[in-house]
Amino acid sequence: MARRNKLDGRMDRVFCGDCRELLASLPDDSVDLIVSSPPYNLGKEYESKIALERYIQAQTEVLLECSRVLSRTGSIFWQVGAFADRGMLVPLDIRFFPVLESCGLIPRNRIVWARQHGLHAKKKFSCRHETILWFTKTDTYTFNLDAVRVPQKYQNKKHYRGDKRGQLSCNPEGKNPGDIWLFRNVKHNHEEQTVHPCQFPEDMVARIVLATTNEGDVVLDPYMGVGTVAVVARDLDRRFIGAEKDEEYHQIAEQRLAGEPDEHGVFPNLKTLRDYCERTGEVVEMYRFAVQVGRQPTDRSKAKIHPEHHHLAEMEDRIEYEEAAFAADLRGDDRPVDVNLNGGKKEGMPLFS
Repeated sequence: MARRNKLDGRMDRVFCGDCRELLASLPDDSVDLIVSSPPYNLGKEYESKIALERYIQAQTEVLLECSRVLSRTGSIFWQVGAFADRGMLVPLDIRFFPVLESCGLIPRNRIVWARQHGLHAKKKFSCRHETILWFTKTDTYTFNLDAVRVPQKYQNKKHYRGDKRGQLSCNPEGKNPGDIWLFRNVKHNHEEQTVHPCQFPEDMVARIVLATTNEGDVVLDPYMGVGTVAVVARDLDRRFIGAEKDEEYHQIAEQRLAGEPDEHGVFPNLKTLRDYCERTGEVVEMYRFAVQVGRQPTDRSKAKIHPEHHHLAEMEDRIEYEEAAFAADLRGDDRPVDVNLNGGKKEGMPLFS
């Protein structure tokens, strides 16, 4: 309670301004989790392209402050992509790893966030992943594995000999999700999509929050963007603090948290609109959302939302097919037929024939 009193007036709010100003106002050891995706310095429309070393230096200043405000049982998840310049590609996690260590933080995982689609390259292999670096303040940190278990691959596998013969050889509650994640990117036809070009999927943030905090803990995002971390923390009964200097994104974050339409009856995304209609009983077709393409929005009963393990299996199938096709070409054999070509695969069918 004393620690929360120190954050009085800043709790459950998104500060509109530079995160360094917010961080400087926070007391030592005052937050339990920091999860963020800083600007990648890729020259995108929403960020300035500066020299890589200057960028790393500025980020080091922010991370030193993050380390200071992190509690002794706390974690930091720093999600980064790559720095690109005239054909050169520098994976930023390589540069950030020693920076985080220099801040007195301890590495726990390098999580690969993979995806099937992305920018196509012509003179190098196309990038299909980003990374999330997980560091902790001390060796005594919160980790709630039971809160984030996923289904076992062989759910009824049993010991076949010894004292445990006939007993389940795996945890019936599920397995550790591992360090390769495939949450769907928040792009076209994703109900969480706003005008922001690079959003966290809420489910991915939820895994981090559930695994490394408890109810009532404080979650900080120094680069809040359109408020995904704040929305997830609130929905999971955590407290949140964050900063966003872009006024448009800050306004979207505030509207997502409020869960209400603007003066024109427009919501920031389809998810906020659907949540509002489920809560109020309003008809979804009466409203619009900011990135709407179709004639009218649909309610959640018509949504096609798949869990992460569906996307993992789908990507595993695709990679398996690509490797089988390459092997066939290499040996002069007939290339296998992809039954999923143009989305044609049916449930229960083999991947290829």
